[in-house]
Amino acid sequence: RPPPGQCSIQPGRSFALASVSVIMRLLLGTFGAMVCVGTAAPPSGFPAWAEAMQQDGYIVQEGVYGYLGTKECRNMDTCFALNPSTPYGLIYLPPHPFESAEYINYTNACARHNLCKTVGKTTWSPMWRVARGESIILTGLTPPNSTYWSFENYLFSRFQTRGFRPRPQDASHRMLSCPRVPLWSKGKRCDLFAGVNDPLNFQTINATSPFNSPFILVISWDADAEAAASRYLSLHSHANAGTINYLRNPGAVLRLGVTRGDEDEFLNMLRVEGIKDEAARKAFYTHVPLSAFRVTPTTQVPAPSDAALWPSFEGHLRTRWTGRSEAAPGVTTEDLRDGLRQLQRAVLKKHSRSLFDHTAFAFKAWVNDSGYECIERGERCQGDCRDTVYAYGTLVPQEVLCNVTHFPCKPARKSELSSHPSDTIYVFGVNHQRTRHAIYSSLTMYDYPRLASASIRIMGREKEQFTVRNEDYADSALALLPKHPAAPFLYAVKYTRSKCQAQEEVLCVEVPVESQDPEAIPLPVEAELAFIERMYLKPGMKTGPALAETVLPSMLHIRRIFEDSIVV
Repeated sequence: RPPPGQCSIQPGRSFALASVSVIMRLLLGTFGAMVCVGTAAPPSGFPAWAEAMQQDGYIVQEGVYGYLGTKECRNMDTCFALNPSTPYGLIYLPPHPFESAEYINYTNACARHNLCKTVGKTTWSPMWRVARGESIILTGLTPPNSTYWSFENYLFSRFQTRGFRPRPQDASHRMLSCPRVPLWSKGKRCDLFAGVNDPLNFQTINATSPFNSPFILVISWDADAEAAASRYLSLHSHANAGTINYLRNPGAVLRLGVTRGDEDEFLNMLRVEGIKDEAARKAFYTHVPLSAFRVTPTTQVPAPSDAALWPSFEGHLRTRWTGRSEAAPGVTTEDLRDGLRQLQRAVLKKHSRSLFDHTAFAFKAWVNDSGYECIERGERCQGDCRDTVYAYGTLVPQEVLCNVTHFPCKPARKSELSSHPSDTIYVFGVNHQRTRHAIYSSLTMYDYPRLASASIRIMGREKEQFTVRNEDYADSALALLPKHPAAPFLYAVKYTRSKCQAQEEVLCVEVPVESQDPEAIPLPVEAELAFIERMYLKPGMKTGPALAETVLPSMLHIRRIFEDSIVV
């Protein structure tokens, strides 16, 4: 036995040899814990609750809170279609003290996506494998006064075993499917990035104020770990630490563990939109007001039973449905839909010369309600959130079909935005903030498949930005539909490589190939592209709008045939 105050094996080391693995199994017990006698001295400045947990047989490792924005995105292989308006918050943690991979080679997702942080000789990641009985504790301040914020739990990646076949919802979802796994392969990991519970948002937080207020967040996979963390936090936190809040992962339907290599990876993400004060915004992202801790039980702590694991939350999430489809005062749902059709007809009448120079496409949604759909079908959810509807529009599937069949498709079926004078993409949609279907909405262009947001310049503005917000496209449909009752609640946005004119019939957005802005992510001419519309939180609800009650956008690609070498 080790002397008091020490552990039998030092945390942070990796054990891959079979002989060591046998010893480690004995030390870890059934849930991957560290055997300690007495208490190791906690790091200087550790909170009292963490010291108390270490005294009673837990290992508490402090992590670090970090942000993922457009700057970090430039060095990643994928940007996961993140909202570029504000950086996302991520919890970087050290690995489990006895993390290994005895069954299958394992590389943390942070290495695949260039998201790791190196602390000393240890790699810290925002994606973690988790052993039974572990919990994560976040302390600090909620974001400043803003339009929206939330913390959300994700099943980030899953090891799909041999013979796996995805079951996409339809042909357009095939590009989101995890790859098939042949029978001769042990398996392959896929980034599902699927939400597994309702977020904790500014309307559901238990705190003295939703903004800039002290709070504590316990992230758990079982009831025993949550109860233990709550007990120590309640007894040993200072009076101003804030109220304890909880985010639960459904441990009963997840693959927990840290020793095989085929376990699930998890992630927690903070979204913030529309911080009101620029100084407060800068301070929040410069001086991070959040601390993160990984709590691991040793064999001195009873292992949680199967009954203690949180069950699946599918079917038990906050309801989205109101029984009323999107509308506005004096404007019906059908008026909104008719207005969108009239916008498309008006643009075609003025700019199209034949059936062969344009392609129209209706937006679809990644999920109907929750990330459980992606887990079931084996699809990438791309960070879904039940506080919103993510609607996407792209011509990539049509272009792929043209390339596979070698059918001479019309240029307008291509997903690129070229520099041809007539090449324009229009997006027609509903201003969900104005119809009071959401507290804010936006439209963002991405490259595909990297899903990095493209730098754009809105007409009349010198500074580039990454997204078109509801205040940007407000009233942009009035010029085309001056007498239509739905026009004030609609938008029409035109994307072009050319220079916008002084007088445009809709909101014109330039898509530059190059930029002088060091923060910009220019979209190359040859890049395939996709659009995503977001709409967050239905007013009066604590969750996002229902997909079935939402009027989704449509896109129109115009590219005259005589300007391209392909002829139908």
